[in-house]
Amino acid sequence: MLNPNSLLSEHEISELKKTKDWRNYLAIFNIWSQVALGFLIFAIWPNIITFLVSSLIIGTRQFALVIMMHDGAHNLISKNKKINDFISQWLCAYPMMTETHSYRSYHLRHHKHTETESDPDKTLTDPFPVTKFSFSRKIFRDLFGIAGIRRYAGYFYSAWGPEEDKFIKHLQHFVGKLYGFFICQVIILTLLTIFGSPWLYLLLWWIPKLTVFSFFYRLRNIAEHACTSGKDDFNHTRTTLSPGIIRYFIAPLNVNYHLEHHLFMFCPWYNLPKAHQMLREKDFFDELEIEEGYLNVFKKVIV
Repeated sequence: MLNPNSLLSEHEISELKKTKDWRNYLAIFNIWSQVALGFLIFAIWPNIITFLVSSLIIGTRQFALVIMMHDGAHNLISKNKKINDFISQWLCAYPMMTETHSYRSYHLRHHKHTETESDPDKTLTDPFPVTKFSFSRKIFRDLFGIAGIRRYAGYFYSAWGPEEDKFIKHLQHFVGKLYGFFICQVIILTLLTIFGSPWLYLLLWWIPKLTVFSFFYRLRNIAEHACTSGKDDFNHTRTTLSPGIIRYFIAPLNVNYHLEHHLFMFCPWYNLPKAHQMLREKDFFDELEIEEGYLNVFKKVIV
């Protein structure tokens, strides 16, 4: 891994390290407000168009929660470690059936061994490039919930514990792993019930999670590392420049600046565009793996 001090001046690095916890709190509030808006739109005007709109809003904001949890894994939500982990767990990770601490350990291995055989994420990019048929099949599985059902079924199976355990051990392991997830689901269902729409829990919380979330999560994973040259820290990770409306769906919270994130892990999401501008002024900028638009990325990964 490159030393950030070899790329930027001390002043530039200090600028990138500046954190504003309120930006994260506001962002999380904004994400959940949009989730509530998605529920409200369909509850007031229930039809196929509003269902699709609400599903798109909620599914992409679920994606944004996972991105915010990622910042929590880097201890970037709050300067206070306990507050950081509490917010990351209960407002971002648990609602999406993931967990900050285990993800942190896994994800830091990805940073340390990016695109090497020791990278736990390498299996996500190894198959690329793929044929149009193969890519279409992956997207079909996402949009029809097949990949999502498999993913969450895998989570439940893993939480059940080793096969040789007795039932009581299985139960303890299961509850220990998923108690936060279940509590958050009960809260969401209770709130929808209070507002007279408990049926929206399955329709607009789980269906978007199994479909829309899966779709955009895959696109983001592909764009970040698939079909990069992988020679060094400058080009085993990709930044994809794109308009704001596209980033809303595929790259919330500036996650498209992924190369900058790998070079400067201490940089919070709201400073990543600043990091990109700093790099633009350097002599080595042309060596960086930067793509103009997601369409150009997919032209590389689909043959």
